[in-house]
Amino acid sequence: MPVLGRTGKAARYLSVIYNRMRYDPGSMKKLHITIFLLAVFVCQKVIAGQFRVSLEHDGVARSYLMYVPSSYTGEKQMPLLMALHGRSSNAQRMANLTSFNLRAEKHGFVVIYPEGILSQWNYLHGLSGFQKKPNDSDFLLKIMDIVKSQYNIDVHRMYVTGISNGGFMAQRLACYAPEKFAAFASVAAGGYAVMPRKCENDSSASILYIHGTADAKVPWQGLGIKDANGNHQLVTMSIMNSIKFWVDRNQCGPNVISNEILPRGDSPGTHVKILTSSDCVNDTEVVLYAIIGGGHNWPGAPDIIPPKIAGRVNMDIHASDVIWSFFNTKSLHQ
Repeated sequence: MPVLGRTGKAARYLSVIYNRMRYDPGSMKKLHITIFLLAVFVCQKVIAGQFRVSLEHDGVARSYLMYVPSSYTGEKQMPLLMALHGRSSNAQRMANLTSFNLRAEKHGFVVIYPEGILSQWNYLHGLSGFQKKPNDSDFLLKIMDIVKSQYNIDVHRMYVTGISNGGFMAQRLACYAPEKFAAFASVAAGGYAVMPRKCENDSSASILYIHGTADAKVPWQGLGIKDANGNHQLVTMSIMNSIKFWVDRNQCGPNVISNEILPRGDSPGTHVKILTSSDCVNDTEVVLYAIIGGGHNWPGAPDIIPPKIAGRVNMDIHASDVIWSFFNTKSLHQ
């Protein structure tokens, strides 16, 4: 684990002590104790900032980026947020796109940006008709276990978000291990087609969707294709059916609160409508930020995803602020 300490001063201090004690064998024991205490002091100082961590999973070399805010001392538990990149992207681009590091510094939480194999996530691992490996759910859970073992993390406040392919992966985790995380958020990704039939775990889960109605990559109305026999096959659920799935799963009441964000004027052709179902079991919530006229992007972050993919980017919100505000109110029941 990367560590921080005034190692230069510590080394000079030890050198002075050693020179004074080396002719006094009886004092060497004190030196050994001093060395031990200084080593503990150094190792307790965790590096603030971003760094890459490597590991092996299922015999394959993997890695993730991690950001530790400067306020982290190890004395107080901090929330943990996992952010999953989209297909053809990577961990660093996800950090750049979301600017979660700035939010982590401001609000005091740790962020990890895992790296997918071949720049993508196998969110359909093990399901009938799909490849079993890599089991990216187990990989991501392994990362969480590593981080928890090395840092003072609040295990009741761990969260997952992702965009596009990473958003689908976040939803798979909501099915695979909802008891591990306090909330999930999916940006530019509806429910995957087999989710209603193959969601492994029937536990409730708070979830937030942020999606553009003009998303050309993951259409609002869902995406279907024709197979080799000419039969229609659903690839992604519609956004409203995705919401309905979680509303039913969380046994939410019939009341839905509708709000709109007043446009600032710098996002022509788009505006934001919010639908919230909060009368759900275990204090869970299902929330949709519908970006009317918005495309396949991270709202609030223009000029990062190519315009032909991104479409119109709404600037009335920043998805990272919306996501953290949603997460910050969620905690697993103890």
